[in-house]
Amino acid sequence: MFEIGKPDLTPEAREELPGSFVELSGGVTHYELRGEAGGRNVVLIHGNAAPYVTWDNTVGDLCDAGFRVLRYDVFGHGFSDRPRLRTYTTQLYNTQLAELVARLDIPSPIRVVGTSQGGSIGACFASMHPGKVEKLALLSPFFDDFEGSSGVIATLAKAPFVGEVVFQLVPDAKISDLSERLASADKRAILEPQVAEQMRFRGKRRAILANWRGDALTDATPCYKGVKAQGIPTLLTWGSQDKLLTGDSMSRLRDLLPAIEYHEIEGASHLAHYEFPDRINPILIHFLK
Repeated sequence: MFEIGKPDLTPEAREELPGSFVELSGGVTHYELRGEAGGRNVVLIHGNAAPYVTWDNTVGDLCDAGFRVLRYDVFGHGFSDRPRLRTYTTQLYNTQLAELVARLDIPSPIRVVGTSQGGSIGACFASMHPGKVEKLALLSPFFDDFEGSSGVIATLAKAPFVGEVVFQLVPDAKISDLSERLASADKRAILEPQVAEQMRFRGKRRAILANWRGDALTDATPCYKGVKAQGIPTLLTWGSQDKLLTGDSMSRLRDLLPAIEYHEIEGASHLAHYEFPDRINPILIHFLK
């Protein structure tokens, strides 16, 4: 219903969009690479809440600190392709990141910053590519569970045909709603229109379903164990008002990685790095250096 009449993300459409694009084996990836070529390489991986625009308040400070920063839209998000697959898997996201780094000639090891599902993507990439990641920063990362993962909507979404019907009835504005992810109304007013931009193009609902139906939102404990086995220095931040990822889940992650550097951001919600860059960025820069 809500997809009828929407254009596809064609090369011609992308000519009018910001950022850069590269063709990978899984499809076209939208990215931005900023900073001095000689700086330490940092890769930013967004989560399900919003595409790479959630790093708008992070990139500048990292570049000013001397880092070379890559941010990109994970498949199914932003202006990257929405592959026509029934499921989006951990392997799909791993391959996308590995190919992107290779195509852009970014040398290993890299420093990875991931938020929400981007945290588990980063952890799984590090686990499956030993020696490729030298530091891992996790900002409210998905670990083993999140609020709503076992609810009625989630169950219906995973069901064949039923999920397609349910998601066709969800308005674009609902998908772009960040009220559970940002506490600040002012920040929501800025970010929500940017998130809504991705809805102009066909395939977003299909991509959401494929992500839900894949293995990338299942318990990622094995990936984090791989991070531990390599002894990768790891940072964890979490907002005390996060409605999606519970303090209990973060406690279990800290138990698994006892050497992790932990910072709780009082009063912050799920997208704390966007909402409170003045508090998150100094922690992040200190850790990455």
